[in-house]
Amino acid sequence: MNVLVIGDEHTYGYGLPGGKLNYIGHFIRQISRAGQTVSVEAYAHLTIPQIVATLSQLPLNRYDLIVVQLDASLLQPTGRQLGCSDTLATPILPYSSVRSKQAEGSALKNCLTSVRDGLLSFVRPKRSLIFSSLLKKLKPFRHNVLLLTPFPHLNRVDQWLQQRSRAIVLDEADDQLFSVFDTDSVIRPKEEYFVNGDDDHLNAISHEILGRSLFDFYLSAPTIVTVQSIKREE
Repeated sequence: MNVLVIGDEHTYGYGLPGGKLNYIGHFIRQISRAGQTVSVEAYAHLTIPQIVATLSQLPLNRYDLIVVQLDASLLQPTGRQLGCSDTLATPILPYSSVRSKQAEGSALKNCLTSVRDGLLSFVRPKRSLIFSSLLKKLKPFRHNVLLLTPFPHLNRVDQWLQQRSRAIVLDEADDQLFSVFDTDSVIRPKEEYFVNGDDDHLNAISHEILGRSLFDFYLSAPTIVTVQSIKREE
């Protein structure tokens, strides 16, 4: 089973202690325990435009499952990059062992902050052109696609943006019959879910809860067709 994962720095477990699995690691572990041999290709991005650029350069028909973790960058105008590169990122493998240097983490936070600040300069309509572009790219493969709503934040401004983004994802994805896992159903904007002193990154317990819950949702997702073989193996 070939799995493609695209998300933000949570994809490689930023902020987690050494040896702790990120949510993707827990998710893949559950699939493996169900009897599937899994190969994972993962990319970490900051913006929806970067995700679209990467998807345009990958052979999407070769993946049995495509997991896309979304963020508030889907609120930005299509033509505005807010200082973030749209080039294809280097894949991060293996999913359970990749760690980022502090300097790289700081760069990520700076870019995310610029995205947030830029978004505050306008009022977002109910639809997102850049998110619609993403769904258009994924639509031929939607029976193999699992979308995640943006993760909660402790910072009130980021949480406000997350909620607006979440509403757009749930609305547009439902219209186009994509399977969407709502991260708000298991993770709340409370300190016990986050790394100490960090308003943006989930702790190890949250990653485990998220990964296991994502697997349960995956087995029941009405539009996903790749789960049938896993169900038969149980």
